Amino acid sequence: MKLSLRFLYVLPVLGVIITDRAFTEFALADEGSPVLAKFGLLLLATSCGFSVLYFRYMQPLMRRWFLVVVAALGGLALESYAGWGSWAVYPHVFAKLLILSHVFGLYAFYRRFGPPPFGLLMGTVMLGLLADLAVYHPDALSLSAFLDNERGFASTSAMMLLLPTLYYLNQYLTRGGMMRLLLFFMGAALIIFLQHRSVWVAMGAALALNAVLLMLGRVEGARLSSARLLPMVLLPLFVLISGGLVALSDPKVVKKLESSVGDILHPDKQGTGSWRLKQFEAYKPYLEEYPIAGMRLKGFELPVQFYTLAEDGGGQVQVWADGTGHHFHSFYVDRLFYFGILGLLLTVLVPLLLLGRRLLSRAPLPPTSAVLIVYSISSLVYSISYDWPLYFFGLLGLSLAAAAEPGRVPVPAPAIPQPARQRLPRLDSLATSRHAHAPNLARP
Repeated sequence: MKLSLRFLYVLPVLGVIITDRAFTEFALADEGSPVLAKFGLLLLATSCGFSVLYFRYMQPLMRRWFLVVVAALGGLALESYAGWGSWAVYPHVFAKLLILSHVFGLYAFYRRFGPPPFGLLMGTVMLGLLADLAVYHPDALSLSAFLDNERGFASTSAMMLLLPTLYYLNQYLTRGGMMRLLLFFMGAALIIFLQHRSVWVAMGAALALNAVLLMLGRVEGARLSSARLLPMVLLPLFVLISGGLVALSDPKVVKKLESSVGDILHPDKQGTGSWRLKQFEAYKPYLEEYPIAGMRLKGFELPVQFYTLAEDGGGQVQVWADGTGHHFHSFYVDRLFYFGILGLLLTVLVPLLLLGRRLLSRAPLPPTSAVLIVYSISSLVYSISYDWPLYFFGLLGLSLAAAAEPGRVPVPAPAIPQPARQRLPRLDSLATSRHAHAPNLARP
């Protein structure tokens, strides 16, 4: 019996996934533990090594993107040395480009060795997230926590939950199985219950795009038959009849849901959306002054521009201390501030081109590839409200590898065998044609 070691291929992407707080909480009580910083450096070195070692397995566009990012890092280092006498005076700014190494590293690794076992990966992610909620945040699963907006999960963890939720949906539609359908509904219900409105919008975008792909027949093996769709309707109805309507009829619950939907529809007037808008307005003059390449290293030296009212209602206080970065609650504002339009395009242009090209190609999408592409695109919606967590760069690399056209992984050319030197036979070993084909009469 052969022992397959293919499960080890899940380790590179799992390494970046477990940097989320939902997983590190199992080992480290302190969110700012130096152990996490050392682990981050180990991941960075590993991704850089993969990028160089498996560079030849990248698609041509990915190779050019990689070289442009390396050139941008080199230019930033020269700017740092010319202005501050140090090759990397503010690592915080360099990290915003270095973190792209996880995209290239995991992309190159999975182009070389093929995809990881997705069932193991998604099961581990789902189980880990649920275990974190059950062990460390059980109070967040109560109705009072829902009404008091005590979420338990950070938005990054809730956004990660969307990945296995989409996976089990497509697995159910292609392979069936009531357990897969239950896992999909459980993941979707948890995302709604945890009340991260940005994740709600991202999930809505993901489900809509996934539905379009299914209806167009782009997902390989998907069956939209009544036998598959009927349970998707009956199961929610059963939950509502068996007790869900009691909770939804509670005026407090209805009011809370209406408030959350109102925050989404009117982000400039209430909720955290108005907070983000005020932050954007505080930095808008600098975005307009440095639109092309951003403030870069000078941006880190800029004092924090965002203030809020003091707890006693009098005066204004800085939201964060100077010299710690500006902590933008939007990926797009963050990149525009530090690197301008060029920096934003440097990060998102190539992924959009490659993912869009795969969506528009005629080749059918395997169910898991469709999930990864849909998830990556929906994350661009989530990025309006939050910066990208580290794990997303690794998942983006895996998504780009899954989105690559089938059959385009370069294979090393086989070695051409050298012709053996022919040796002249001795005269006494020569045999005539007649002797060579004659029967061996001595054989019994």
